[in-house]
Amino acid sequence: MASPLSPSRRRQPAAVLSRSALKARDVLVLEHQPLADAIASATARRFFPLVEREDLIQVAREALLLSAPSCRAGEPAAPYLRRCISGALQHHLRDRVRLVRVPRQVHEAGDCPLGHSSLDASFDGEPCLLDQLAAPEAEAPDGNGADGLALEQLVEQLPAAQAAALRLTILEGLSLRDAGQKLGISAMSVQRAQKKALGALRVQLQA
Repeated sequence: MASPLSPSRRRQPAAVLSRSALKARDVLVLEHQPLADAIASATARRFFPLVEREDLIQVAREALLLSAPSCRAGEPAAPYLRRCISGALQHHLRDRVRLVRVPRQVHEAGDCPLGHSSLDASFDGEPCLLDQLAAPEAEAPDGNGADGLALEQLVEQLPAAQAAALRLTILEGLSLRDAGQKLGISAMSVQRAQKKALGALRVQLQA
């Protein structure tokens, strides 16, 4: 049985599959997609907030798609696919994610190793870098109530975390750190949610 996918194996050109092989692959992918998502979600919870769940789901689904044609007929596919997906996620964590965890006391003291500057540290009485990050300015409506109502309806359609980050940082003017304390997440997570929310609003407004 083939070993879990490695980066070198993923770079190899995909073999041309027959119509029946493509159909069998698609059946396996649809059947085991919940398995791939579950493995990715468990990995995301384990390494939160160092990795994004959506990124790991994408990696897991890609591994599922690439490894499904290698499953042997008449043998259970789930154990093999689980190993392939887990292997792909491990390679992603090793190659693409910085997993160095710096203690909070070191962050606050500004003595981070590896030459990194702590975003939580204050120097010479100045606010820390996180509190100095300016929230992106929301585009002002045209001035009538209909535009404001339409914008609020668009915000309501956002995922709860993104809508909350947008309201706290832009509408209420809180810093990323203060918004993170209210939401129970890190300032970086607030910034990512805010960025995604603004991107989604731009797409909706352009449409």
